[in-house]
Amino acid sequence: MAHKLGAFHHLPHGVANALMIEEVLKFNASEAPAKMGTFSQYDHPHTLSRYAEVADYLGIKGKNDNEKLEGLIKAINDLKAKVGIKETIKDYGIDEKAFMDNLDEMVEQAFDDQCTGANPRYPLMSEIKQMYLNAYYGKHFEEKAMPDKTQVKKSRKA
Repeated sequence: MAHKLGAFHHLPHGVANALMIEEVLKFNASEAPAKMGTFSQYDHPHTLSRYAEVADYLGIKGKNDNEKLEGLIKAINDLKAKVGIKETIKDYGIDEKAFMDNLDEMVEQAFDDQCTGANPRYPLMSEIKQMYLNAYYGKHFEEKAMPDKTQVKKSRKA
Protein backbone atom coordinates (compact mmCIF):
# COMPACT_ATOMS: atom_id res chain seq x y z
CA MET A 1 0.00 0.00 0.00
CA ALA A 2 2.86 2.37 0.75
CA HIS A 3 4.36 1.74 -2.70
CA LYS A 4 1.24 3.03 -4.39
CA LEU A 5 0.52 5.82 -1.91
CA GLY A 6 4.00 7.19 -2.50
CA ALA A 7 3.84 6.78 -6.26
CA PHE A 8 0.42 8.38 -6.69
CA HIS A 9 0.95 11.26 -4.26
CA HIS A 10 4.73 11.82 -4.37
CA LEU A 11 5.36 10.89 -0.75
CA PRO A 12 8.67 9.40 0.40
CA HIS A 13 8.37 5.65 0.95
CA GLY A 14 9.15 5.85 4.68
CA VAL A 15 6.47 8.51 5.16
CA ALA A 16 3.96 6.43 3.22
CA ASN A 17 4.77 3.41 5.41
CA ALA A 18 4.41 5.50 8.56
CA LEU A 19 1.02 6.78 7.42
CA MET A 20 -0.26 3.25 6.79
CA ILE A 21 1.36 1.27 9.63
CA GLU A 22 -1.42 1.55 12.22
CA GLU A 23 -4.04 0.47 9.69
CA VAL A 24 -1.95 -2.49 8.56
CA LEU A 25 -1.08 -3.62 12.10
CA LYS A 26 -4.73 -3.60 13.13
CA PHE A 27 -5.82 -5.30 9.91
CA ASN A 28 -3.22 -8.06 10.17
CA ALA A 29 -3.85 -8.69 13.88
CA SER A 30 -7.18 -10.43 13.28
CA GLU A 31 -7.13 -13.88 14.84
CA ALA A 32 -9.70 -15.23 12.36
CA PRO A 33 -9.47 -13.28 9.10
CA ALA A 34 -12.09 -13.83 6.44
CA LYS A 35 -9.33 -14.41 3.89
CA MET A 36 -5.69 -15.32 4.45
CA GLY A 37 -2.56 -15.57 2.36
CA THR A 38 -1.94 -18.75 0.43
CA PHE A 39 0.97 -20.06 2.48
CA SER A 40 0.32 -23.63 3.56
CA GLN A 41 2.80 -23.60 6.46
CA TYR A 42 0.27 -22.43 9.00
CA ASP A 43 -3.41 -22.72 9.75
CA HIS A 44 -3.59 -19.00 10.51
CA PRO A 45 -0.91 -16.34 10.72
CA HIS A 46 -0.66 -15.82 14.52
CA THR A 47 0.11 -12.18 13.74
CA LEU A 48 -1.39 -10.75 16.94
CA SER A 49 0.85 -12.94 19.10
CA ARG A 50 3.85 -11.94 16.99
CA TYR A 51 3.06 -8.24 17.43
CA ALA A 52 2.71 -8.90 21.18
CA GLU A 53 6.15 -10.53 21.11
CA VAL A 54 7.59 -7.37 19.52
CA ALA A 55 5.93 -5.35 22.29
CA ASP A 56 7.48 -7.66 24.90
CA TYR A 57 10.96 -7.12 23.45
CA LEU A 58 10.39 -3.37 23.57
CA GLY A 59 9.22 -3.51 27.19
CA ILE A 60 5.65 -2.54 26.33
CA LYS A 61 3.29 -3.93 28.95
CA GLY A 62 -0.23 -5.26 28.61
CA LYS A 63 -2.53 -7.82 30.25
CA ASN A 64 -3.04 -9.62 26.96
CA ASP A 65 -1.93 -9.56 23.33
CA ASN A 66 -4.53 -6.97 22.34
CA GLU A 67 -3.34 -4.55 25.02
CA LYS A 68 0.25 -5.12 23.95
CA LEU A 69 -0.70 -4.37 20.33
CA GLU A 70 -2.37 -1.12 21.42
CA GLY A 71 0.75 -0.23 23.41
CA LEU A 72 2.94 -1.01 20.40
CA ILE A 73 0.79 1.20 18.18
CA LYS A 74 0.97 4.00 20.76
CA ALA A 75 4.77 3.69 20.90
CA ILE A 76 4.98 3.80 17.10
CA ASN A 77 2.69 6.84 16.97
CA ASP A 78 4.76 8.57 19.67
CA LEU A 79 7.93 7.91 17.65
CA LYS A 80 6.28 9.20 14.47
CA ALA A 81 5.34 12.43 16.28
CA LYS A 82 8.89 12.79 17.64
CA VAL A 83 10.43 12.57 14.19
CA GLY A 84 7.87 14.86 12.58
CA ILE A 85 5.61 12.42 10.74
CA LYS A 86 2.20 14.02 10.29
CA GLU A 87 -0.90 12.14 11.43
CA THR A 88 -2.84 11.76 8.17
CA ILE A 89 -2.35 11.63 4.43
CA LYS A 90 -4.45 14.79 4.22
CA ASP A 91 -1.95 16.57 6.50
CA TYR A 92 0.64 16.25 3.72
CA GLY A 93 -1.37 18.62 1.54
CA ILE A 94 -2.89 15.86 -0.60
CA ASP A 95 -6.02 17.42 -2.06
CA GLU A 96 -9.16 15.45 -1.19
CA LYS A 97 -10.50 15.53 -4.75
CA ALA A 98 -7.17 14.36 -6.17
CA PHE A 99 -7.01 11.60 -3.55
CA MET A 100 -10.55 10.43 -4.31
CA ASP A 101 -10.05 10.68 -8.08
CA ASN A 102 -7.05 8.33 -7.83
CA LEU A 103 -8.29 6.08 -5.03
CA ASP A 104 -9.77 3.22 -7.07
CA GLU A 105 -6.72 2.95 -9.34
CA MET A 106 -4.39 3.14 -6.33
CA VAL A 107 -6.38 0.38 -4.60
CA GLU A 108 -6.25 -1.86 -7.67
CA GLN A 109 -2.52 -1.37 -8.06
CA ALA A 110 -1.94 -1.97 -4.33
CA PHE A 111 -3.94 -5.20 -4.56
CA ASP A 112 -1.79 -6.30 -7.52
CA ASP A 113 1.49 -5.22 -5.88
CA GLN A 114 4.11 -7.95 -5.52
CA CYS A 115 4.18 -7.48 -1.73
CA THR A 116 0.45 -8.01 -1.16
CA GLY A 117 0.61 -11.76 -1.62
CA ALA A 118 3.22 -12.07 1.13
CA ASN A 119 1.11 -10.21 3.69
CA PRO A 120 -0.01 -12.50 6.54
CA ARG A 121 -3.62 -11.63 5.80
CA TYR A 122 -4.76 -11.33 2.20
CA PRO A 123 -6.85 -8.15 1.83
CA LEU A 124 -9.95 -7.64 -0.22
CA MET A 125 -9.86 -4.55 -2.45
CA SER A 126 -12.64 -3.01 -0.34
CA GLU A 127 -10.46 -3.44 2.77
CA ILE A 128 -7.48 -1.77 1.08
CA LYS A 129 -9.73 1.10 0.07
CA GLN A 130 -11.05 1.50 3.61
CA MET A 131 -7.51 1.50 5.05
CA TYR A 132 -6.47 4.25 2.61
CA LEU A 133 -9.56 6.28 3.52
CA ASN A 134 -8.89 5.78 7.23
CA ALA A 135 -5.29 6.93 6.81
CA TYR A 136 -6.42 9.95 4.79
CA TYR A 137 -9.02 11.09 7.34
CA GLY A 138 -7.33 9.86 10.54
CA LYS A 139 -9.81 7.10 11.32
CA HIS A 140 -8.76 3.59 12.28
CA PHE A 141 -9.40 0.07 11.05
CA GLU A 142 -12.11 -1.87 12.85
CA GLU A 143 -12.71 -5.53 12.14
CA LYS A 144 -16.24 -6.26 10.99
CA ALA A 145 -17.91 -9.10 12.82
CA MET A 146 -18.29 -12.31 10.87
CA PRO A 147 -21.92 -13.40 10.40
CA ASP A 148 -23.06 -16.20 12.65
CA LYS A 149 -24.96 -19.29 11.46
CA THR A 150 -28.40 -17.71 11.91
CA GLN A 151 -27.43 -14.66 9.84
CA VAL A 152 -26.04 -16.90 7.08
CA LYS A 153 -29.24 -18.96 7.01
CA LYS A 154 -31.36 -15.79 6.81
CA SER A 155 -29.32 -14.40 3.93
CA ARG A 156 -29.66 -17.69 2.00
CA LYS A 157 -33.45 -17.54 2.34
CA ALA A 158 -33.66 -13.93 1.15
